[in-house]
Amino acid sequence: MLTSDFDFELPAELIAQEPLARGTSRLLVLDAAGEARHRSVADLPDLLRPGDLLVVND
Repeated sequence: MLTSDFDFELPAELIAQEPLARGTSRLLVLDAAGEARHRSVADLPDLLRPGDLLVVND
């Protein structure tokens, strides 16, 4: 795999210029069965259980 495999055009209008209101950000949740679901940050307290791993970035 080459880094050039990830080169693509991204129109400026698709790049967020300001952050969303606090709590409205979206999450990609991967469950134990490997199924990915889109959820909201507001759902986070209901999604986490003891022993879960939460990965975040800047």
